[in-house]
Amino acid sequence: MEAPEKSMPVYKDNKTGTWYVSKRYQDWDGKERRLFKRNFATKKEAKEYESSFISQKKGNPSIRFRDFIEIYYEDRRQNTKPSTFLTKKNVIENCIRPYFDDFRLADITPKEVMKWQNTMLTKTCKTGRKYSKETLRSTHAQLSSIFNHAVRYYGLRMNPAQIVGTIKNDEMKEPDVWTVDEYRRFSEAISNKPIIYMAFEVLFWCGLRIGELMALTPEDIDFENKTLHICKSLQRIGGEDVITTPKTKRSNRYVDMPEFLSDELKNYMENLYQVETGARVFPITKNGMYHEMQRGCKASGVKKIRIHDLRHSHVSMLMEQGVSPIDIANRVGHEAIQITYHYAHSYDTKGKEIANLLEKLEDKENES
Repeated sequence: MEAPEKSMPVYKDNKTGTWYVSKRYQDWDGKERRLFKRNFATKKEAKEYESSFISQKKGNPSIRFRDFIEIYYEDRRQNTKPSTFLTKKNVIENCIRPYFDDFRLADITPKEVMKWQNTMLTKTCKTGRKYSKETLRSTHAQLSSIFNHAVRYYGLRMNPAQIVGTIKNDEMKEPDVWTVDEYRRFSEAISNKPIIYMAFEVLFWCGLRIGELMALTPEDIDFENKTLHICKSLQRIGGEDVITTPKTKRSNRYVDMPEFLSDELKNYMENLYQVETGARVFPITKNGMYHEMQRGCKASGVKKIRIHDLRHSHVSMLMEQGVSPIDIANRVGHEAIQITYHYAHSYDTKGKEIANLLEKLEDKENES
């Protein structure tokens, strides 16, 4: 590359024939940062990007959405968990940028946000299904977060997504769940593969997230007290398996197992070949679990649901048995009912009561 000249922030890479922008600037908090972006086909494109960036820094609303997103990524990357940042980026790249990329940031009105919402209501995901209500809401929340960032730190006058409000579609179904009977039929269909069978047993009867299950090590299992210590999560980041902290602070928890599950898990562990300290108890992949889910549904004839819906099924099962929302939230590591925490108190004994309840529920199903 050519040596940068201070008077000119746009340069040519003689090796590739492309252009790049390299510029030092002060961020909104006074910290010195470097703007660096490469692979522009022409000098004009590079200068347009640099001009858009400068306009934004001066409070000029002419910056394009696609250019602001790069700034947003740079600002958020340092203070966000890698797995969370990757999730945010995937949502933005797949559901937000295709619609808004060519807009100037200040030209995105509430009306345009409403048009985008309408396209999202008809858009389908990779499986060919329409996006769930939860996905639509979280995608809108991500768009609103981008505008909030622009309002808070870069002088944008308003947040149009906040004015419009979240995507509403009362006709969309809530997440599907399985009853205990449906799960038992499914588990019998996949019982010929011990590791898969045991993994689904833990997911259904403990309500874990798939990343929490895949990160379990022998040290996390206490058979004397019949508990699982959920203190980490396995995520796929940049093509590599990465162990991260749990999703939220409340996700770091102990989950009491019903006695039958503790016995099953202990038997499974005893039959594993040389499980080393720190080794994963379930050396499986999300993709592998997805295919086993499809296989089990087809073989058993039960309706197809997502792997994450096993967690919803666990919550639904406990609510049906009369367990309080606060105790369920403590068990599954939810933070979605913060208001409840101001008015309710959960006792440590509740974990054992839930485990005993599940034990009785399993016995009842076996008898029938």
